[in-house]
Amino acid sequence: MTEEIQKSFDAAHEKVVSVIADYVSGGYIDTLAKLLVYVGDAKAEETLGKLPEPVQASVREVYEKLSDKKLTDPEILSPAMRVLKDAQFYGKTLCNEVAAELSSDNKNELINSTEELFNQDPLISLSVEKHLITFDIITKLDDRAVQKMLREVDQQELAKALKGADVEIQEKIFRNMSRRAATMLKEDMEFMGPVRVADINDSRDKIIKTILNLEANGDIVISSFGDETALVN
Repeated sequence: MTEEIQKSFDAAHEKVVSVIADYVSGGYIDTLAKLLVYVGDAKAEETLGKLPEPVQASVREVYEKLSDKKLTDPEILSPAMRVLKDAQFYGKTLCNEVAAELSSDNKNELINSTEELFNQDPLISLSVEKHLITFDIITKLDDRAVQKMLREVDQQELAKALKGADVEIQEKIFRNMSRRAATMLKEDMEFMGPVRVADINDSRDKIIKTILNLEANGDIVISSFGDETALVN
């Protein structure tokens, strides 16, 4: 995992911790204690100190009973998820907090690192897993959506984006073009010669942006990657 990914992930984690910690003063005793498990011992002590003394004592008593719990346990995850949703800092918003400034290569590595990052902050990991869009999203689009996307993208950008792409992605594109258009695209890719990785990633980002714009306008539907409500009671 690159230093850039870890730095971006850590920054998002700090915001998650801050959102949860700010909520603590207005919650219930059991919920507060579970949220403190999520934010970790250091932040928990700091946050406990901000509570009125009677509340602080009650929360600390429950918190100490949860000492064997991990932030990945469903009963700990559920209240933390509710807090982030109430604060509108979950799902796409939280995913963008981590990934918005990352390159395509780092986005792909981030997707492949979600299992590793789950133990550091499962709610960030789940948000990324569900909402991060990478170039292989093309394989998950239906043919109608691919055809709509193809009408919006520049041929040269598409040729660059497909350089070195998985065969499944290339075949999905070619299958949704006329035979003549597919032949021309293949020729463009061949005659283009070597292309810098940075230029390939830039073209892929433009195509991803086109796909997201089409979805935002209601022209296509991107299949969901999972059920983020599964942990909420």
